Amino acid sequence: MTEFVTHLLVFTLRCSVCCFVLLYWSQMRNHRMAPALRFFSVQNISSGKWLTVLLTGALLLTPAHALQLKATTVKLEHPANGSLLRMPGQPVLLVSGHNHEFRWLSRVDYAKNSTEQIALPAQVQFFQAATLAGHTGSQLVAMGQDALWHYQSDTKKWRQLASAPSAYPVTDAKRMLELEFVADLDQNGLTDFLVPDFRALQVLMQQKDGTFRTYTLPIAAQMQIFQKDPDFFLKTPRQVDYTLDGRTDIVFSVDDNLWVYPQQPDGSFASTATVVPLGVGLTPDVQAQQRGGDGRSYEGLTITRLERLLDLNGDKVTDLVVQQQHYVDVMEQKYSYRIHYGRNDNGKLVFPTTADQQINTTGVQFDVQFADLDADGRLDFYTPAAEIGISKIVSALLTGSASVDWLFYKQQADGSFGTKPVHRQEVDVGISLGSGQFNLPVTAVLKGADGKATLLKAEDEDTLRSYAPVGAKLFSDKSTRQNIKLPKRAINLLVNDLNDDGKEDLVLPFGAQEAKGQTNQITILLQ
Repeated sequence: MTEFVTHLLVFTLRCSVCCFVLLYWSQMRNHRMAPALRFFSVQNISSGKWLTVLLTGALLLTPAHALQLKATTVKLEHPANGSLLRMPGQPVLLVSGHNHEFRWLSRVDYAKNSTEQIALPAQVQFFQAATLAGHTGSQLVAMGQDALWHYQSDTKKWRQLASAPSAYPVTDAKRMLELEFVADLDQNGLTDFLVPDFRALQVLMQQKDGTFRTYTLPIAAQMQIFQKDPDFFLKTPRQVDYTLDGRTDIVFSVDDNLWVYPQQPDGSFASTATVVPLGVGLTPDVQAQQRGGDGRSYEGLTITRLERLLDLNGDKVTDLVVQQQHYVDVMEQKYSYRIHYGRNDNGKLVFPTTADQQINTTGVQFDVQFADLDADGRLDFYTPAAEIGISKIVSALLTGSASVDWLFYKQQADGSFGTKPVHRQEVDVGISLGSGQFNLPVTAVLKGADGKATLLKAEDEDTLRSYAPVGAKLFSDKSTRQNIKLPKRAINLLVNDLNDDGKEDLVLPFGAQEAKGQTNQITILLQ
């Protein structure tokens, strides 16, 4: 999508700061890795991730329910501008960072306020936490060029865990990033691995003795060529119980079909997909590619894609969300999200060809999320959106900032989402022409012990506003303030229940371009 944005705005806008919204957010959505190779990361949609963190806005708090966060700062020996990951069940964070020449990965024990740098082999690219046979507690694992690796904390050495050729045959020497390539597919308590390649997805099922059974699920990547440089787009493996037998299947979207690889009773996967026609009007993959020079006008163009497969209404049946992107012209876009609620038809999952509900929005959107914000058992909808136009370009160039609206829609009891957002929050994104950096201030949603979310928003670099949960509107219009040193750039912040007390906490990363005395550190905010 980065290339799409560049060609979409044409050469006259190519270097324009206006592109910050499309380009920056497209990069964050489509890949957290080397620019020329994008992998829509394998992810459990219900998990928080940085997108949940990015839920920006403003946590509505009345003075009687003011949220006061306890701050602890941990110094690092490198910028915290890569990824943040908590090791489940441990008071440990993994923090990666980089500069123009090097990359780093640090282990932070926030119970002891201590840090330790981890030496990185040249061939590893992505890290994650895993449960491994014969080892207690969460283990650090990495995916690289042709293998999976395990970091042994006692010897401080890496060992090869399994051979696994991937779509990353070379390493970006300046990045070490978190990526979700793990899952417990057969629910045996051990981590399985999903490793993408250009022609197939390798599924490594971990056995009780620590060995792996590997299954190859054929699915081809898409490639685009601009000039001489290729871009690869890997199909997203979606993990759902499509066959309604209690086992996790792997599903890919191809044109207006689903390719379903059912998990068998013995934990294996078939080598041939079951092709399920959807009939909901998804744009064929080739037509969905948007490149300048194809001779296609953007006026009136509509692209329809599969957005999500997940249970929206809590009935234990997977639902289908379709995104429809409509171009008024090359600058103005409108998005709608069509909800097709899944039904169990005599043991078979079916989706109606006509949408049950629809969410209408405007502006360019970068990070759509579904989450239960008010603890009613139904997933609500929220997304950041930016209006793009000539006046916006000029304003961004003159002021060095641009606004992004966070739109929140509450799911009603009948499965509808209303005709307009129940809450809207504006966030100013700073633009540095000197560094070419886009600075999204702290914006996050934290859930309390009751499961209801509070919206947090940075007022400036020293003040955090909190907006408390309020029924039908999700968040209050009034806020309270707390004085806390905040980073200018908080795109990679982490939301997680760090002390396992049932309340979500916040980790703020500080890179090398923060204010003097605040660089190369993280700040932990506990509820």
